[in-house]
Amino acid sequence: AIGLLALQEAGPVAERDARARRRGDALLRELSGLQAELLAGRVDPARLQALAALAEGESAADPALAAAVAAIALRARIELARRGME
Repeated sequence: AIGLLALQEAGPVAERDARARRRGDALLRELSGLQAELLAGRVDPARLQALAALAEGESAADPALAAAVAAIALRARIELARRGME
């Protein structure tokens, strides 16, 4: 019974971390795409909207993962602010 309870408690934490990891990955993809667009001399407004949506979200349960995703989200907010979107 204790093992099952521990597994049930870990489930939501693991799911939260997985969502945060996916969000961090998506932020990095969008930032990379933004960099390529800037180098090409054009920026797709849809990319900026995607970055804005991804910049806000649930943090990870794992402190190291939460810090990494927060740093990536901060970079996204900086890029948005540079373009007058935040």
